[in-house]
Amino acid sequence: MIPKIEIERRLEALRRSLRRENLEAALLTHPVHLFYFTGSFALGHLVVTPREVRFLVFRPLERVKRESSLPAETFRSLRKLPGVLRECGVKRIGLEFSALSHGRFLRYQEVLSDFELRDVSPLLAELRWRKSAYEVECMRRAARNLSEALAEALPEIRPGLTELEALSRIEAALRTRGHPGFVRSFRGNEFSTGLLVSGPEAVEPSFMVAGEGGPGVPGFPSGASLKKLRPGEPVLCDLSGFEAGYYVDQTRMFSLGEPTKEVRELFELSERLMQAAEAALRPGVPAEEVYFAALREAERLGVSRYFMAHGEEGVGFVGHGVGLFIDEDPPLAPGVKTRLAPGMTLALEPKLHVPGTGVIGLEDTFYLSETGREILTIFPRFFQIIPIKS
Repeated sequence: MIPKIEIERRLEALRRSLRRENLEAALLTHPVHLFYFTGSFALGHLVVTPREVRFLVFRPLERVKRESSLPAETFRSLRKLPGVLRECGVKRIGLEFSALSHGRFLRYQEVLSDFELRDVSPLLAELRWRKSAYEVECMRRAARNLSEALAEALPEIRPGLTELEALSRIEAALRTRGHPGFVRSFRGNEFSTGLLVSGPEAVEPSFMVAGEGGPGVPGFPSGASLKKLRPGEPVLCDLSGFEAGYYVDQTRMFSLGEPTKEVRELFELSERLMQAAEAALRPGVPAEEVYFAALREAERLGVSRYFMAHGEEGVGFVGHGVGLFIDEDPPLAPGVKTRLAPGMTLALEPKLHVPGTGVIGLEDTFYLSETGREILTIFPRFFQIIPIKS
């Protein structure tokens, strides 16, 4: 359960933001936002005003009552929502436009035609950018879970396993440590625990705007495939750790037996890209500057043609926020002027897409504090060479 004091802190921060935006209430519907502010996932509505909180639950009411420190009440009809808001004495209401389909938004417009509706999606994103001590500790535990799972599973991977079979060994170790086997994506991408891709086939672009692609399987064209792992090929593992609703994002490289000299050299270059991006990752810096720092280093090293070169379109970012979703704002991308701030948790993932060889790179999740940055993902960065068992 999310501690009561943590819920109260979040609600008070929301109230301060509403006052700043001259709003009288927030009306929240997204299950993740309901979890963030109540401690329980539900289908329903959360009404937050300066004076009160109304948690209107369609389902599952009894579970919500066990999990949340907030009082909850049964709510079955959207037509009753105007009456609740009138009881609260509010007129100017913040609604998460980005969480609603067009049809659902039109329905709220119809039902709440007597109220002024404004979008609070950016406000909510900004609130969740800044992680509390509780949230950061959840992410530290998520990183430990991921590190332990990799340490357990990697020695069991051998040539002849398919990418999917290899990934399943890691997933089993993650699941025994509480990973749900699903990764929430703010941008609507579809993941299990993450991606495992190997060799030249890893360069295959996918429909997702991601740091790597991979063939996937028919009907799911991204990530691990039925291709068998071969000795010496670079294998990239872009995986999530999970704890209490929070994710971390991490990429590590390994090979079965000794990799080629080219792969070793490319990996060393990718380490230098990570170091350049990491050096730029500090409070006060515009998000886009982290991208440009990595790009400048790629140009200096002579590998800019491979930098985030995910197909002809490329990938126009080098990192992103992480938390309740694996891919939160702000993206570390050209044109994003958002200044990094203490409390943010961000993933850096500079990668090289090298035709004929594979995708080479690293990823770590960082926490920015008032005094510096902390690497949350703790599995060793070095290129892992897994001995081939006879």
